[in-house]
Amino acid sequence: AMKSTTNNPPESAVRILKRATCSSLSGKSKLAYEVGLSDKKELQVRVISNTGGGCFNQDWVKLPAVEAAFDKVPAGEPVTSDTLRTMFRGMSQNTGGFTFAVLKHIAYVVPSATKKRCYDRVEPKAFRDEMAALIEGRAPPQADAKPKKNAGKKAAPVKTPSGPTKKTK
Repeated sequence: AMKSTTNNPPESAVRILKRATCSSLSGKSKLAYEVGLSDKKELQVRVISNTGGGCFNQDWVKLPAVEAAFDKVPAGEPVTSDTLRTMFRGMSQNTGGFTFAVLKHIAYVVPSATKKRCYDRVEPKAFRDEMAALIEGRAPPQADAKPKKNAGKKAAPVKTPSGPTKKTK
């Protein structure tokens, strides 16, 4: 049996805030993941399913631990799934890559402008705002919501012919 190094809380100690899906880093499969809040008020993520064939560990990964791993990378240097390798010792090699795909989806990282297959760390403000709303029981902000063009305008009445119409030559 593989030993977990993530020190997971019991299932009941995690409040599920969100379930979502994203592509794996390779784009060959879809991953389902959860974001949860521990009883110590720490945000965590975990991959719960994969449409591809790769095995992975379903343990919770604390986002403060991810941030600590990222902090070990010199400022301005890109990060990769290997940055998280020490967090997943003794687990399937896919676990780090799948977790990294989730981090990409929640905008903890964005593709590097300078290095292929590398990522730049960014402040995940939209994700943090969404989680704060969910924690407080509010509807999360809709980052992509755009007002409809005709919002607030009455629809023009549709004109219908009053009687049968004939085509004329």
